[in-house]
Parts: sequence; structure tokens; C-alpha cells
Amino acid sequence: MPIVEESIEICLPRDEVYRISQDYSVRYDWDPFPDRLQMLDGGDYTARIGGKVFIRSKLGMTMVVEFVQVIPPKAAAVKMVSGPWYLAKFAGSWNFDSIDAQKTNVRFRYVLKTRSLVFNSLIEKIAIRYFRHVTNNKGPILKPADIQGLRLRTLPSSVHVAFFKKLGAIP
Repeated sequence: MPIVEESIEICLPRDEVYRISQDYSVRYDWDPFPDRLQMLDGGDYTARIGGKVFIRSKLGMTMVVEFVQVIPPKAAAVKMVSGPWYLAKFAGSWNFDSIDAQKTNVRFRYVLKTRSLVFNSLIEKIAIRYFRHVTNNKGPILKPADIQGLRLRTLPSSVHVAFFKKLGAIP
């Protein structure tokens, strides 16, 4: 099964990073993937074991995921309950490790299994490309000066490109 892993250092305390990452009411402010999120089963926008979330990506893919692990402020994990025809299984986990009082390392891990061996390679390449769109290969961005003149990958969106140019990056 293809596994996609990525990590990022964020200059905020672990508790705050975890809270923001699991607060679905602000998810659109920072996550480039979802077009629509909806908590199912009458739940609010708080992560909880058994809580189900409908997700539609900006590419039109839809799936329902269920939280299988919620350990604030250390970890959260989901598994796919239903999804696109080409995915047999999907699961994701986010782990939050304090580097110091004001810095957190977040590790993302996604596991996919397609319904056809023909699609495994393609789906893995797409997943890796998605993560590479929101990262750079020089290291973490810890202060505004770190982004000045930095070549980085962004989503192919005029909004993302304009935002990072305004910060001084070279998308």
C-alpha cells in the first residue's frame, strides 16, 4: 500500500497547533485540500472518536472519514468510511511533537489502497505531488525573513501564488 509521509515545523505551541488543526470551523483558512467539510451525525466541528466528516476536495473527490484516534494535543487519525470508486482504503494520521515551548513538529501520514493495481502507482504519485505543493526543500519557515527569496511549491492557484509572492517568496 502506498504510504505518504511529510512533516512541517510550526512556530506555535503544540496545544495551539493541535487545536487549530482539528477545528473544522477554521479549516478553510489554512488547508488547501477541502472545498467543503461537514460534520455528520449532528456533531459540531470538534474532533472526537467516532465523529464522521464529509469532505469534498477542490478537485471534486468526495469521501466520508471517521475519527479513530483523538488524543489532544498529541494525535488525531481518521479512516475512510466511503469514498471515490478507485480507493479501497484510506487512512490518515497527524502527530504533534513539541520541539520546545514555542515550536511544534507535525507529522502527516496517509495510507492508500486502490481497487486496482494499475492505479496504485498513479494514486501514489498524485498524493506525493499534493504534499510537495505545500512544502519546500530548504527547511521550515520559522520567521518572516525565512521566506524572502525562497523558491517553493504552491498549489496551481492564482490566490496561492499571489499570497506567497506578497510574502517575498518565489512560487
